[in-house]
Amino acid sequence: MASILSKEAVAPQEMEPLIAARLVPRPEGPACVVAIGTAFPADVIQQSTYHDKLFAMCGVSDESLKAEFKYMCDSSYIDKRHTFVTPELVVQHPELASHGDASLTTRLAIANKVIPELAVEATRNAVREWGRPLSSITHMVLTTTSATSVPGIDVAIARALHLAPTVQRICVYQTGFSGGGAVLRIGRLLAESAQNARVLIIAVEANSVMTFRKPALEPESLKQPDGFSPALWVHSTLGDGAAALIMGCHPIPALRGVPGEHPLFEIHWSAQMVIPDSEAVLKADLSESGLIWHVQKGTLRDVIVKHLQEATCMGRDVAGASMSHSEMFWVVHPGAYLVLEAVEQVLGLERKQLQPSHDVLRNFGNCSSPTILFVLDEMRRRSEREDAQTTGVGCTWGLSVALGPGFNIEVSLLRSFPRL
Repeated sequence: MASILSKEAVAPQEMEPLIAARLVPRPEGPACVVAIGTAFPADVIQQSTYHDKLFAMCGVSDESLKAEFKYMCDSSYIDKRHTFVTPELVVQHPELASHGDASLTTRLAIANKVIPELAVEATRNAVREWGRPLSSITHMVLTTTSATSVPGIDVAIARALHLAPTVQRICVYQTGFSGGGAVLRIGRLLAESAQNARVLIIAVEANSVMTFRKPALEPESLKQPDGFSPALWVHSTLGDGAAALIMGCHPIPALRGVPGEHPLFEIHWSAQMVIPDSEAVLKADLSESGLIWHVQKGTLRDVIVKHLQEATCMGRDVAGASMSHSEMFWVVHPGAYLVLEAVEQVLGLERKQLQPSHDVLRNFGNCSSPTILFVLDEMRRRSEREDAQTTGVGCTWGLSVALGPGFNIEVSLLRSFPRL
């Protein structure tokens, strides 16, 4: 069969516009992150008192269970988190606290409303830093595990932002905790696909809406050997939030009163690795009562220790085989404190090298997909506070690492910029 661009298929006078459409000028340089914005729900969970608040919200009086949950909160290394679920919302929708009542319709109705609003807020914060008009956006990449609708919430977000109807949109659903790494990888490819491409990346979650329910232990048949309870872990760890990044190649200089772009990080390489036979380590089921997370705590740590080195060494070797992990900056998704401990162990890192990840975990918990983007934001802000020479706290090269269901590892090679 002849190609659409062959002389046999297309008349000579039709060839020129078809060829021109395919020969889009491509940039020579790597994709750059030129702005980052974040947003969070107004309601805050104070970790030190949440055991009392949660049990009161749900009308549970089991003091033994409350003590166990308090221990999980106290040992989480989290100070506070943000949430969409308030006592008033539970009174209005008591099915959210039930294990038996069907609540998925209610949860999705709430999530499909609040998620676009939070995504728009994060985007406006990113655009404020960017300083250029939204009309320059050519692509949008969105990830979430907290909402689903037809058309997708990307359409609601694009309309609320008054994006051009020609903006090319991609939605990446149900990626869980590694979603932020996935959209970094996809956004880089889009930014490098055309010379003037400007890609809006959004990761947004309403974990509380999809996972909130009355605190209870798993059935005896599902209990783990060490007594770890995924149901209580979700209540003690997950938060809500949104992050928006703007990416493009060849940062634009200021011209005629229009601000120029100030690049924060370059993205030189990205990869995705799915570990064989690891599906059960970390997964979630969408049920009539919301999203149910399953976590094999001990196996999760073993998988990280066994496979993370291989994934990160691929990125490090692209930057230069002689470079050690200790010479790089690290943007690691803080799924939980035990995850950061495992990463430090397998890569031989000191705690201070993952301090931005620890800080994000302490202040926001694990917000799933946007969390690694919060760490990227914290990395450049920490560099400012310490008056470091680069946006990577003085280091030139760095790696972002997002771990999620699959078991999936997303890695990107980053290069910092000298601070202005």
